[in-house]
Amino acid sequence: MYLYLCFIFAFLIRLINLNQSLWLDESIVAKVVKTIPFHLIPTQLSPGDVHPPLYYMAVSAWTSLFGYSEVALRMPSVLFSLIAGWFVYKIGTMLKNHKTGLWAAAFFLFNPLIIYYSQEARMHMMAAMFLTITLYYFVKKDIFLFNVFTVFSMITFYGSGFFIAAMIIVGVFSGKKKLSTFVYLSIGLLISLFLLSPLLYFQILNAKAGLADLKNWSMALGKAELKNVAMIFLKFATGRLSWYPKISYYLIAGIPTAFIWLVAVLGARKNKQLALIFVIPLFIGLFISFWAPMMMYFRFLYLVPVMSLLIAVQIGEPIGKQIFKQIRVPIQNQIKRLIRTHIGFAILFFYCVFSFVYLLFPVFHREDWKGLGKNLNENTPVYMILPSSDPVSYYRSDVRVFELRDIKKAVVPETINVIPYTNEIYGLNHAGLLKEKGCIKESEQHFRGDLILEKWKCLRNA
Repeated sequence: MYLYLCFIFAFLIRLINLNQSLWLDESIVAKVVKTIPFHLIPTQLSPGDVHPPLYYMAVSAWTSLFGYSEVALRMPSVLFSLIAGWFVYKIGTMLKNHKTGLWAAAFFLFNPLIIYYSQEARMHMMAAMFLTITLYYFVKKDIFLFNVFTVFSMITFYGSGFFIAAMIIVGVFSGKKKLSTFVYLSIGLLISLFLLSPLLYFQILNAKAGLADLKNWSMALGKAELKNVAMIFLKFATGRLSWYPKISYYLIAGIPTAFIWLVAVLGARKNKQLALIFVIPLFIGLFISFWAPMMMYFRFLYLVPVMSLLIAVQIGEPIGKQIFKQIRVPIQNQIKRLIRTHIGFAILFFYCVFSFVYLLFPVFHREDWKGLGKNLNENTPVYMILPSSDPVSYYRSDVRVFELRDIKKAVVPETINVIPYTNEIYGLNHAGLLKEKGCIKESEQHFRGDLILEKWKCLRNA
């Protein structure tokens, strides 16, 4: 009964503010599934994209039945997270018992970062689901289904390869027949690479051409820096929340983060194979990031199920004494017993606090393109970087949008709206260009997510 209540509650809280504004990447998904037929996505979209096609195809099929609203676009991620939670439960049960499985599922389902990405129309939760199922069949030693879901994982998200590689490494070194184990566990990965290699070739060529315009793109990718590594551990425990002053954020988020990871580390000592499966993808990603930055925490979302399992395998053990012995904090015996008994509930309490702060306070929601769109006049043209304009098209298809980078050569009307979104990444000084044309900024409005809507008067065109 507790298991079903856990899933019902997890589903219901994912519906809270599920209709919040789409942000840029989600609006790109909306545009793709609206404009490109299901069967043409691999040939028309994927060569110019940086991701495999399966997620887009799944959402295309879904939205053809349920429409293109924010809720409809995000509902697949909600369902993917619940399916992943079910397999986290099954893995925990296999590793130890039903109680461990229940704790692991709860830690996953109410993890604040998982709740955030359960409400995002992107492929990360689908990849986490497939990789969790792959881990389940790895633990179960079902080689056939392990390879099947390896293929599904890879054609959803290329970063899945890090996790697959970790399981192959652990499987090889924990087995007796190392060569045959390596071959059997690598079949799915090899099939995936064979299927994806033609697509990858064109994607790499197109990415090189596209990156020529993105002068500061690396700032959004996640360099191999200590800060980005630390953010993985902080966000895995407290989610996407952030606020100023930063010192208060690091204190409030850092204390429960340290506590949660201490329990996870103790769990890692009990299951070293699971610990290696968690650590190896991070090392691979860090190594690659010295050349191709990718150390953003959401790219490793598939590790949260493993983190949940590491915590769960420790629950029920007398870990209170271990924790306080390590941190050497004097404490009354009554409090020791309380924490030892209810340590799982303490972690769930932290998770729920951070999750509900995100869910209930709009200041922590995604970029407010919906609010910005309401402030646009259909008779006033908008100038912005066109590859970043899909949110405007989603919310205000009646508004004309023009390329901001071409404004120096363009003849513009007397009144224009400017949205300087992603200008920094493209290295564009739009204010300087407009002033050269004799334009004057009359006003600006700010919206959540650092969105700015500027109104300019252009009395003459230079």
